[in-house]
Amino acid sequence: MESERVKKLITMLEELRNTVDEHVAPKLEIDKCKRVVQRMSSFSDDCKDCYQYLVEFEEHLRQLSGEYLAEMDVKHHKQKLINISSHLQKQHKLVTSGYYLSIYMSIGTSLGVVFGLLIFDNIGLGLPLGIAMGVANWGWIRCRCQEEGNGHVIHEHKD
Repeated sequence: MESERVKKLITMLEELRNTVDEHVAPKLEIDKCKRVVQRMSSFSDDCKDCYQYLVEFEEHLRQLSGEYLAEMDVKHHKQKLINISSHLQKQHKLVTSGYYLSIYMSIGTSLGVVFGLLIFDNIGLGLPLGIAMGVANWGWIRCRCQEEGNGHVIHEHKD
């Protein structure tokens, strides 16, 4: 039943992409909506909120069907997507793509500045070293999470 609902919602999203104006379609973030729908569906058996969000999102997509969407419709759509993503992040511990990369690059950069000033006496040498340490640490964490099956991502970009 749920897989049929997901297929139906994805079909509705594709129809919406094809019917709206080409300038409005990117604002609706259709690909992100598809991933969110799939995540909500996977949690809807155990989480009443996810099931409710899924039903509300289906009704929301029915209301959006039409060639012309007002600016308020787009804002309402974005807000609904933000609310659902927020629920998935808080309740189900999902993260956005690049979340850990940004954290570890920041930590690596700050360590690189410290090492560059204290050890090399040159900040220019420390920054690339710190960034490389941050990216390496992120790669290690990402591999470990994928091996353990904890690599749940809401907004995943195709590599």
